[in-house]
Amino acid sequence: MPRFLLVLSLLFMALSTVVSNAEEIQPVRLIFDTDMMGDVDDVGTVAVLHALADEGEVTVLAMGMSGKNPWSPLCLDALNTYFRRSDIPIGMVRGPAHDRKSRYAESIAKEFPRGLKSAADAPDATLLYRDVLSTQPDGAVVMVSVGQLANFANLLKSAPDAHSDLDGKELVRRKVKVWVCMGGKIPAGREANLVNDGAAAAYAIRHWPTPIVFSGFEIGKEIMTGAALNRVPETSPVRRAYQLFNGLKHRESWDQTAVLYAVRGLDGGLDDYWDLETEGYLHVNDDGSNEWRKSPDKPHAFLVRKMDPKKVAAAIEELMLRQP
Repeated sequence: MPRFLLVLSLLFMALSTVVSNAEEIQPVRLIFDTDMMGDVDDVGTVAVLHALADEGEVTVLAMGMSGKNPWSPLCLDALNTYFRRSDIPIGMVRGPAHDRKSRYAESIAKEFPRGLKSAADAPDATLLYRDVLSTQPDGAVVMVSVGQLANFANLLKSAPDAHSDLDGKELVRRKVKVWVCMGGKIPAGREANLVNDGAAAAYAIRHWPTPIVFSGFEIGKEIMTGAALNRVPETSPVRRAYQLFNGLKHRESWDQTAVLYAVRGLDGGLDDYWDLETEGYLHVNDDGSNEWRKSPDKPHAFLVRKMDPKKVAAAIEELMLRQP
């Protein structure tokens, strides 16, 4: 058995317990990191995440914003409020990070109820992640990124504080089970989440001390979702975001794949959706460009197409349409 699969097998045995002679899957404890500004698949992904939470499959411990657009955390808070989870803490990246305009974030923040007043009122995402991780059992947390990686790099560089006497890298090693990253173009190329903050991507991926599973650009590119949102109520901020972005047309589902795999795939539940390549590692240059190298073998893996993308899209879109 390849070393990566052995590590994953040992790590994910903790996902299930036997209760009354029946196997009961415990909710995945998850931290979600997004940019939620340039593309709209972040919004669809939040809808998927809440649908999975409604099913009892995941507990969302915290969310973080990796981009500098000041409307993005307010948009995210409006989404959480709509799905009746306004208590999920949202952190904001501090220091250098990517920024860009959004077709929908400001409108969603202004048109829908939310509790967060401004981006300045959101805590530092690094400190929020440290706080949350310090309270969790060892090896219990799945982290998912669907944007730039400034928060992950900052977390690794963080020093001991009031939340934990461990530095960032050791805290991650102790508490994080696996990181599922929507990023990279495999086998090689340039993908936005990595190249838009290349220094952060290179640092985070090079120094991360637990397994990483990559859902690359090539996976989500073939999975089209969003048009069916015209069937949900006009009071839905998810529908409104897609309407503002592209007039309620289909859009690639890059980010949704990462969350779906993080919640349902780590224990083998999506083996019919994707294969997993485990030999080698993702090498990321300082400019964010990447290539998969066969050697040395590190605890990295990437998703490989298996099921017809249209069938995967149908499963994702069904979750996107769920209402609170």
